[in-house]
Amino acid sequence: MRHVILLMLSFLSLLGNTQNEYPADYFRPPLDIPLYLSGTFGELRTNHFHAGIDIKTQGVEGKKVYAVADGYISRIKVSLWGYGNAIYIIHPNGYVSVYGHLQKFNKRINQYVRENQYKRKSFVIELYPDKDQLKVTKGEVIALSGNTGGSMGPHLHFEIRDERNQHPVNPLLFRSIKIKDKAKPVVAELAVYPVDDTTIINDLADTMFLAVTGENGKYRLASPVKVHGSIAFGLRAYDRMDDTHNKNGIFQEQLFVDSVLVFDVQMKELSFYTSRYINSLVDYNYYQKKKRRLIRTQLDTNNQLAIYRTIQNNGIFIFNDTLLHTAQYIVKDAYGNASVFSFLIKGYLPKIKMKKHPVFPADDSVINVGFSKAAEISLNDLKVTFPAKAFYRSQLVNYGVSIGSKNAYSNVFIIGNRFIPLQKYCSASVKLNREVQDELTSKLYVAKVGKKGETSFAGGTYQDGWMSFKTRTLGNYTVLMDTIPPTIKPLNVSNGKNVSKQKSLRFLISDKPTGIKKYNGFLNGKWVLMDYNPKKGVVTYRFDWLLKKGKNEFKLYVLDNRDNETIYEAEIIN
Repeated sequence: MRHVILLMLSFLSLLGNTQNEYPADYFRPPLDIPLYLSGTFGELRTNHFHAGIDIKTQGVEGKKVYAVADGYISRIKVSLWGYGNAIYIIHPNGYVSVYGHLQKFNKRINQYVRENQYKRKSFVIELYPDKDQLKVTKGEVIALSGNTGGSMGPHLHFEIRDERNQHPVNPLLFRSIKIKDKAKPVVAELAVYPVDDTTIINDLADTMFLAVTGENGKYRLASPVKVHGSIAFGLRAYDRMDDTHNKNGIFQEQLFVDSVLVFDVQMKELSFYTSRYINSLVDYNYYQKKKRRLIRTQLDTNNQLAIYRTIQNNGIFIFNDTLLHTAQYIVKDAYGNASVFSFLIKGYLPKIKMKKHPVFPADDSVINVGFSKAAEISLNDLKVTFPAKAFYRSQLVNYGVSIGSKNAYSNVFIIGNRFIPLQKYCSASVKLNREVQDELTSKLYVAKVGKKGETSFAGGTYQDGWMSFKTRTLGNYTVLMDTIPPTIKPLNVSNGKNVSKQKSLRFLISDKPTGIKKYNGFLNGKWVLMDYNPKKGVVTYRFDWLLKKGKNEFKLYVLDNRDNETIYEAEIIN
C-alpha cells in the first residue's frame, strides 16, 4: 500500500506541474498522420541526450511537414550529418520549433536556400533569414520528411525549444502533440556498485548486475541484496508505447530507500551545453562492454547536468547494520504511466575483507588524474595533456607504447582505454619511428586502432618528426600515411553521352583511408550545386539553368582528408 501512495502522489505532482506550465493547444502536430515514436525526449544516446522526439513516417520519405504554429523561419541548415536538412521557426509565444532530417524544403524556402548555396558555392550551409523574410502560418507545408543527415531511417526529428536559452523542452508536455500511449515502462536490470574498496555485495567486492522479474508495471528481485558498506545503484529501464515495438527512453526515474525519496531525475528540459555529461550519468564502462545503458545514482564530482530534482548524499548509500531495508524505483513516461520496482537490501557483517583494484595491462604505466587539475603524460615518444575537468571524477589512466605494424610510421601509443569517458579534448603528440620525405609529410595522419586492429582517421598535423592531434576518445593510436586518391564512379553518365532525357548526373565517391574532405562540380567552367548523401556516397547534380543546349564540359573534383585529389571529366550533350 505504501508504494501505491508514493506512486499516486508522484503522478499527481507531475500532472499538475506539466498542465500549468506548458500551453495545451497552441501547437498543432507537425505531421497529419497518426503519431508513433521511434525516439523520445531525453533518450540516452551516444555522447548526448536526444533533444526531441522522432516521429515515424510509415517507413517512407516524402510526408508533408507542417509548421506547428505561426512564426518566422530564423534558421535553416543543410548538413551532411546531424539533423541534415533542418528548419527552425520562432513563434510569438517564446518557443522555437525544429524540424530535422527533411528530404526537401517547400518551393519558397528551397529557392532561398539554393540562391545562397550558389552564392557561397557550398552545398553545406547555415542561414539566418531576417524575421520578415520567411514568415509561416500554422498548418503551412514547410517541407517533406526525409532521411538526411545522421538519420538511420525515414522519420521526422521534432523539437520545441525555449527561445530565451535555446534549451530543448519535452514536446510531449504540450498536450496538443498527442501520442497514443497507455503502456507502462519496463524495468530490465539493476546494478549495485561498490563505492570503495571495503564494500562487499553478495560476498563479493565487485559490481553486481541483477536480473529483474515482473511485468505490467510491477517488478522485483528474486532475493534481497546483501550489502556491507557504501554502494550506489544503476537501473536499466525503457518505455513502451501503444502499437509499436520500439524501446524508447523514460521520462522520470525516482528511488525511495526506506520510504524516503533519495534520487529523482526527470527529462523535462535539457541543455546542449551539458549534453555530453550523459557519460557521467550512465555506466559508461558497462555500455562499452554490453551496449546497454544504466542510469547511475552516484553523482560524479564533475557532473553539470540539471536533470536531478533530488539526490541525497551524492547518490551513495551506506549500510553498516544488519537490518532489512526496502527500496523502490518508480519509473514513468511523460504521460504518467508508471512502473514500480521493489526490492530488499539486507545489511550484514561479512566474515572476510576483500579489496578490488583496477586491472590494467602489466606493461602499462598508470597516472592518477585529479578531475580539477590539468595533468600530463610525458615519455620519450609520447606527450599527452589533459585539461582541468577533462574527466568526470578523479581517474586512473593507463598509458604506454607497443610495437606498431609494418606499414605504420610510429609505434602504437596507449592513451587510456575505451572504457574511460572524456568530457574535454586532450592534446597528444606522438613521435615517428622512421624518417619521411619532406614532400610526403602532409600525407601522414593519426589513426585510432580498434580492438580488432581496424583503424580510423583521427586527423593530426606534422612538425619536426612528431604528429600532434586532439581527441575525446581514449584508446590506442598510431601514425599511417595516405597517398591514395579518392575514387569516382559515374552512375548515369559517360563521355559523349546525350543526357537530354535525364534530370541529373550521379556519381559514387569514396575514400577508405581518410575519408572525403570536399568536392566541387563545374559545368562549362562554372560551379554547380551538387547534393551529397554521405551514407550512400552519392553526389548528384540536378540539372538547372547552367546546362545549355548542345555540348557541355563537366568536371568533378574530389579531395580526401590528406589532399589527395581525383578529377573526373566528361563531355555531355543536351
